[in-house]
Amino acid sequence: MFKQYGIELSRKTTAQWMMKCADSLQILYDTLRQRLLEQPVIYADETTLKVVSDNKSKSYIWLYASGADSHEGKLSGTDIPNIVLNDYNASRAGQVAINYLGGYDGYMRVDGYAGYHKTQATLVGCWAYARRYFTDVQKAMGKHKSGKVEWALNHIKSCMVSKR
Repeated sequence: MFKQYGIELSRKTTAQWMMKCADSLQILYDTLRQRLLEQPVIYADETTLKVVSDNKSKSYIWLYASGADSHEGKLSGTDIPNIVLNDYNASRAGQVAINYLGGYDGYMRVDGYAGYHKTQATLVGCWAYARRYFTDVQKAMGKHKSGKVEWALNHIKSCMVSKR
């Protein structure tokens, strides 16, 4: 946007602005984190991130969320709010989740990553990961569709919709 108006800003300047904003918003982040950890169910996932000034080949953004990701901002008929928070860490060790969750013992929907087993949460699976494999098979089959694959995808879809 600045470039459109002929304003040249260095990457360092914009990065410093972001860090100052993050410092100013830390109290809001901490409050949302506290509220997130009070929820009966949260979702967690981590993904790689390349940090430009870091010598490591990759770092990680850990995501923690609650709610239904709906326009209403909560699960239908409940008071569970939509909260989505990220936590940067250079490591993917399970200790990162343990430190962030601070003893959270509710339900946590995650993929199969073993690091989450070290937390105190009760782990529950995610249909999206199961669905992914059936979708891959469906694509690989091309015109030769299988009723079993279609049945599985429809079953997963109905489970995902009915749980929201």
